[in-house]
Amino acid sequence: MKLAFSVLIGLCLCLPANAQLMTSDKMNPMDHGVFASATIATDPHSGGNILAYKGIAVKVGTEESPATLVFDTDLLRVAGAWTGGFLHWYPARTSLQEFPSPGGFIHSSTSQAPGWSDSKRFNDPRRWPYGPIPEELGRYNGLYIHGDRVLFAYSVAGSDILESPGFARVESHAVFTRTFKMSLTDESLSLRVMQAPETGVAMPPTEVSHGKGYVAIQSGGDTRIVGYQELPQGAEWQLVDHHLVLVLPPAREAYQFSIAIGPALYGDDASYMVSHLEDSQVLQDLETLRSSGPSHWEPIETKAVMGDDEGPFVVDELTLPFSNPWNSYLRLSGVDFLSDGRAVVTSLSGDVWLVSGIDERLGTLEWKRYATGLNQPLGVKVVDDVVYVTGRDQITRLHDLNDDGEADFYENFNNEVMAATNFHAFTMNLETDAEGNFYFAKSTPWPPHHGGSGPPRAAEITPHHGVLFKLSPDGRDLNVVATGLRNPNGLSISPEGEMVYPDNQGNWVPTSNVIRIKEGGFHGFVPSAQHVKVPDKPIEPVIWLPHQVDNSPGSPIWITSDSWPEALQGQLALTSYGKANLSLLLTEEVDGVMQGGLLNLPLEFKSGTMRGRFHEDGHLYIAGLTSWQSNGQDDGSLHRVRYTGEPLHMPTGLHVKSNGIEIVFSETLDPRSVINDNFDIEQWNYRWFESYGSPTYSVKNPDQLGSDEVEVHSVQLSDDRKRVFIEIPGIQPVMGMSISYSLKTADGTELQHDLYNTINRVPGE
Repeated sequence: MKLAFSVLIGLCLCLPANAQLMTSDKMNPMDHGVFASATIATDPHSGGNILAYKGIAVKVGTEESPATLVFDTDLLRVAGAWTGGFLHWYPARTSLQEFPSPGGFIHSSTSQAPGWSDSKRFNDPRRWPYGPIPEELGRYNGLYIHGDRVLFAYSVAGSDILESPGFARVESHAVFTRTFKMSLTDESLSLRVMQAPETGVAMPPTEVSHGKGYVAIQSGGDTRIVGYQELPQGAEWQLVDHHLVLVLPPAREAYQFSIAIGPALYGDDASYMVSHLEDSQVLQDLETLRSSGPSHWEPIETKAVMGDDEGPFVVDELTLPFSNPWNSYLRLSGVDFLSDGRAVVTSLSGDVWLVSGIDERLGTLEWKRYATGLNQPLGVKVVDDVVYVTGRDQITRLHDLNDDGEADFYENFNNEVMAATNFHAFTMNLETDAEGNFYFAKSTPWPPHHGGSGPPRAAEITPHHGVLFKLSPDGRDLNVVATGLRNPNGLSISPEGEMVYPDNQGNWVPTSNVIRIKEGGFHGFVPSAQHVKVPDKPIEPVIWLPHQVDNSPGSPIWITSDSWPEALQGQLALTSYGKANLSLLLTEEVDGVMQGGLLNLPLEFKSGTMRGRFHEDGHLYIAGLTSWQSNGQDDGSLHRVRYTGEPLHMPTGLHVKSNGIEIVFSETLDPRSVINDNFDIEQWNYRWFESYGSPTYSVKNPDQLGSDEVEVHSVQLSDDRKRVFIEIPGIQPVMGMSISYSLKTADGTELQHDLYNTINRVPGE
């Protein structure tokens, strides 16, 4: 029996489909640009010790003297600074299983509390220890890149602040600098500079020259020197909650100042800081860093590979520049298009690339690195020729200020989503509806727990885990519209506003599926029900996918291209990260419930397939990647699927009737092949429970493993010879069914297909 394997599959789910791809050290050699965004852990193997949930690690040193400073966009603080290597990624699950950690010696840090205050109190105002502080207290607005400089823009209590980090090596001592530009404000603002020892004592400031000086913190025999330049009159240094705090007075006009944090050294020699301050020039106006600097990345050319025009669909390969000067680890996770036809593709490793040279025959392609340093981007959407990218930390709106093909301003479009512990909690997708609202989703960590410490390595479930978000067109209004999602890798919105997404097999997910979104509904994964009443049975997906057919679906894609056959308009294509293929999902609606059947298309792709969009040329472009449990061979890929106009030779419709199933074909059939013996049908169910995945169960004997053969009472061919009705006495709803047939078209073409479908409703039931 065809499904004998699926009975056993639940026993071996933990084994990777491609074990050799589970580890990779390609993130460490990669040049990530001048910054990289990530959740940064000081000890990722412990499951805790997070330095910053939403950290931006900025390279402030040089190749000869590397140094890094991390800005926390949730709390508007510098979380830590170190010398030595940049971020260090770990190889498990291609650098996704653990968060990166500092690659050197940490010189200073701050605790997980706001970096600024308008009351000299730094209590965390958030209900959960994740996500940004309330906007009335502060908001991260984005960062600018100017050459090798990074400029942060944010606001605190209504005051607009620019901040640029830096570094200097002074007499072998590491000195981290922070330069600020403050707008006018009626409030006194306090800046949390760094942690101080519990026994630390702040000495009175020492003036070096006019507008320059330093303060010393002594503890035992150690002293740390913090220099300053151009502080406003009335500024004060204090120790508050074991942190050095700089209290700034209200300001009637904008002003700039800088601070310089030296290392903790034995003794009280401040000569190195005095030298640094004496050598410091007048502070550069930080406004100049808002303007575009020099370009960073030269374009790279590749040669596309056109597919053979045989069959109804062919696959063209838009060859990736795997060999590039920056060792960019290309794992494509999203694709969309600019109005001039260029493709915009994201890489899970943090890059965004522009691809030029897309025309009917392809040929030479030009790849331009457009943005870097993003936090696991897994969705991209172009709106009015502006690029929006979903990351683990925020939706970033990218701006190319000088039209050189590189983003200069990484704007925080919205960062309200809570980034918490556990690698499995990816933020995925980015789509818009007809009104311009954005939609994206967040996975659920595993193992999860609710409150308390939980078991080892378990992750706390936050209100943002396992949900689908709706974000207003201006990026200001974020709402949860659906809950109970496990790993929603993919989302598609039809022109009529129908939303579907696939979920991947796991605990509480018997097998992978494609689900129609019900606004306000619970979608099957119990740990992320988010206080929604859990029903007695799971939501009815459009289709349950047998594990051996698709172990990890990518994205459903509504077929809307006029260049594709009319018979397929309104149906769905389904990518597969796990099987590295493309399938056709034929859907119907019965009594308001959607259901469908899957047919794998005989097409080959270089990697797992993830996201797909139709181009203005009418063709389907698919971006993909390969990590663990995927049949893909390359790390990433970009393909084009073209309809050639040749006969489809495949089903284009599947309809459940009160006493059987009707299959609609694209071409007329040979009546002599439409006989009972040429059809083989089986059916089965799954069980919805906490265990990882489910074996198949008999429909006739629910406690028995396996599947049932289904009697084909008769088959009938319609007058136009394009519709076959399979009479099935006693047809009933089932979670899984396979329909295998061997037919011939009128021109003698053999049709041997396996259809896999789900029946949620039988008309007239």
